[in-house]
Amino acid sequence: MTHLVFHNNGDGTFTDVSKKCGIAGSPGKGLGIAINDFDGDGWPDIFVANDSVPEQLFRNNRNGTFSEIALLSGLAYDQNGHAFAGMGVDAGDYKNSGWPSVFVNALANQKYKLFQNSKGTFDDVTDSIGLGASTMSHSGWGTKWIDYDNDGWLDLFVAQGHVMDNIELTEPTLHHLEPPLLLKNEQGRFFNVSGGSGSIFTTPISARGAAFGDLDNDGFMDIAINCNDGHAIILRNRGNNGNHWITFNLIGASSNRDAIGAKIRLLTGAGQQTRFVSTAGSYISASEITWPSGIVQRLESVSVDQILTVKEPSR
Repeated sequence: MTHLVFHNNGDGTFTDVSKKCGIAGSPGKGLGIAINDFDGDGWPDIFVANDSVPEQLFRNNRNGTFSEIALLSGLAYDQNGHAFAGMGVDAGDYKNSGWPSVFVNALANQKYKLFQNSKGTFDDVTDSIGLGASTMSHSGWGTKWIDYDNDGWLDLFVAQGHVMDNIELTEPTLHHLEPPLLLKNEQGRFFNVSGGSGSIFTTPISARGAAFGDLDNDGFMDIAINCNDGHAIILRNRGNNGNHWITFNLIGASSNRDAIGAKIRLLTGAGQQTRFVSTAGSYISASEITWPSGIVQRLESVSVDQILTVKEPSR
């Protein structure tokens, strides 16, 4: 099936540019999408999670067109050369290296996948970091890199539930209803902390989509989950662990007003954290902002535990 791209004409209308930009030439079975600057050239690229066919990475050619390069980049297949049921996807700098890696969940018996970014090329490190064993029996949907405890390392949340409501009849070890999954990032390795993170993480549900945001402006990420044939669920992050935070509300001037495509770095004595502004998450902690226009704005001695509005400076 052809992926679709619509250009915003700036007057409340859109134009289908799928063929013009080159993306229509690489059809797939897209179920999830992640937008980030995967090669560090300052232009946003597009990753598409496909169901049971090779994953796709569309490199931004900087002229309004894209080239599909997943195979060359190491993202098309898993470490065994197999396609898998790519479902939910997100990109994030989980190693604080400055390069966004790609997490893709899948159906049970396939493992969730983590592709580590090494300056624009990717390696499947699912098993080497302990992710494979903890996800083999699960089926994932909505997902996101979130620093749920504000310790400076991106963790993983996954909404779960097998697609077949009678899966237990044929595979008794698998389950249609599954609790959500929370994996804590300990400096690049992941540990399942679901059991100690609240009753919802031990409650089987048929979760599908998930949305993320600081709903009460306390600096800790909250989560909304929708469920198949069930009520919506709001997870309030109680936080209060003493870790600090800062939220940036970015307003573009030369760039788009929502600052989509901006790259942000938080620089401290402990190292760096990097975030990319997209419609998936618009509040970011930072001390250096690279706007889509190319303007680099540095902020010094910013106080923590606040929401700070920053407007793009003129050239």
